[in-house]
Parts: sequence; structure tokens; C-alpha cells
Amino acid sequence: MKALHFGAGNIGRGFIGKLLADAHAELTFADVNQTVLDELNKRKSYQVHVVGEQARVENVNNVSAVNSGSEEVVALIATVDIVTTAVGPQILARIAGTIAKGLVKRHQQGNTRPLNIIACENMVRGTSQLKQHVFDALSQDEQAWVEQHVG
Repeated sequence: MKALHFGAGNIGRGFIGKLLADAHAELTFADVNQTVLDELNKRKSYQVHVVGEQARVENVNNVSAVNSGSEEVVALIATVDIVTTAVGPQILARIAGTIAKGLVKRHQQGNTRPLNIIACENMVRGTSQLKQHVFDALSQDEQAWVEQHVG
């Protein structure tokens, strides 16, 4: 499974990224913080401090990172199996255009494999709100294709 996660901050790496890695996803982070992107690409891994009765440090391996405004991220959306976000509610509208471009590219490439998009945000109905922002950037024909192929 190939996964693209928007947001390489604490929640993105420590929670969502860890869950995706535990599911054996080939994980790429998309973010605007070039320092974080460079470190992830250099190390190809990061550490997560897991708390509980017995605290431990776990490594999340085989990760990569791209700039969330790049054409590279658009190309990834056209090929991955799951897209997740942890960018904050205010940023969903900003990344929606990029996601829309990736979905159009996916359609143009004839990729009809299922794609799930999940907004992992601290808000009510985050995924529904992200969907609306994405649909605002799509034509009616593109919206119909997304309704059929994207969950």
C-alpha cells in the first residue's frame, strides 16, 4: 500500500504516520517545511516516543517527503492508495487544490484503483469539509469521476 500524508508535524509523524507505517504502508509525507522534508529524505526514518505503562522509542522507517506545493505531490496523488491529512482545519482549503489536481491526473492516467482520502483533523466532519474544498476546484465531470472512484 502506498500512502501520502499531508502534514509532517507532531500529529502527522507521531500518530498518523506511525499508524500507516504499522500497516506496512510505503509512506511519503507532504509538507512546506523544507528543513523537515530534507531531514526525512536524508534519514529515511524518524523516531516516535510511545508513552504508556512502559514508554519506548520506536523507529518509523522507509519514509520519504515532498513539498506539498510541488508537481511531485500531484503525481503521487495519481498513484497512491490512501491520502491522509493532519495540517490543521485552516489549511485544508489550501491543500484542496493540490489534491484536486492529483485526482484529475489520476483520472487522466486511467487509474481506477480505489483511493481513500481521510482528513485526520481536530474538527467535526473534517473529511467532508476537505471533500467540499476539493470539489470546488473540480468540474462536474471530474466530481462525478471522484464520487465513483474515491472514498
